[in-house]
Amino acid sequence: MVTPKQNDYNDNVSVPPLDGLKQKSLQHEFTRLTIKAIVIVIGAWISLSIFEIFVAPTIGFQHTHIQVTDTIVTIILALVIITAIRRILKRFSNKMPAQFSASISFFAIIVIALISAILLLYQWNVEPQEILVGGGVAAIIVGIGVSTIVGNIFSGGLMLTTFPAKIGDTIRIVNDDIRGKVEEINMMYTKIITDHGEEYVVPNNAIIQGTVRIMKEISLNKHLPFSDGDQIEIKNSSDRHVGIIIKITPEFTTILDGNKEVTIANSSIFDGRFIITKIRNDVQSS
Repeated sequence: MVTPKQNDYNDNVSVPPLDGLKQKSLQHEFTRLTIKAIVIVIGAWISLSIFEIFVAPTIGFQHTHIQVTDTIVTIILALVIITAIRRILKRFSNKMPAQFSASISFFAIIVIALISAILLLYQWNVEPQEILVGGGVAAIIVGIGVSTIVGNIFSGGLMLTTFPAKIGDTIRIVNDDIRGKVEEINMMYTKIITDHGEEYVVPNNAIIQGTVRIMKEISLNKHLPFSDGDQIEIKNSSDRHVGIIIKITPEFTTILDGNKEVTIANSSIFDGRFIITKIRNDVQSS
């Protein structure tokens, strides 16, 4: 009887893709959260109804007190659900693109806030048209006050879905001649970490309206004939270096040649000033 080799056994065993497992795990977490949220909301609604029918008249609670209690419970539930979503996204932050995670968090907050607002209007027996028609001058003043906030929120949604620059991209602020990397896009502003390590905060509304002009830089390192960890030989008429690529930035490539680090401009590589030979590991070992 022939005993199968360990390699043959491993080849016959199908291992599920790691990305698929991560995606299933994330979907499982959101499914659990959805079920828990539905159960909690239904439980809270039943508890409040029982309290209003049987307990409130006994302790002298008026209808206004019950409405205040409902409002507090609604706000607390909304904050708990939002916090749970953000914790799940933070737990899986290293397994998904930052832009995707920020988009989920952004639109989850918007949807939950809208649902909570509708519930609060229902609890206080307020019709939306009454606010628009009966608010008068107060509605106009409040509308002017929140227009900037609402504009930034909508602009943040547009930037997360349609803006070409994503979280992690290198951009340049044309107005102030500032170069940096997009660190965060939230409901109100976009945070950029400059090349000098400073935080540059721009309102989303200013970017969408074109008040602040942004230019996305195309990373040249994606077109280089090597990648991190490759062992190469790079030479020209006067210099020759053999080593491992330890760092690639949009402007420079760093090679570890023995005990010294050699930094070469990517532009000189694209200009053809260097001849590059990639050393294969199997050739080197033989």
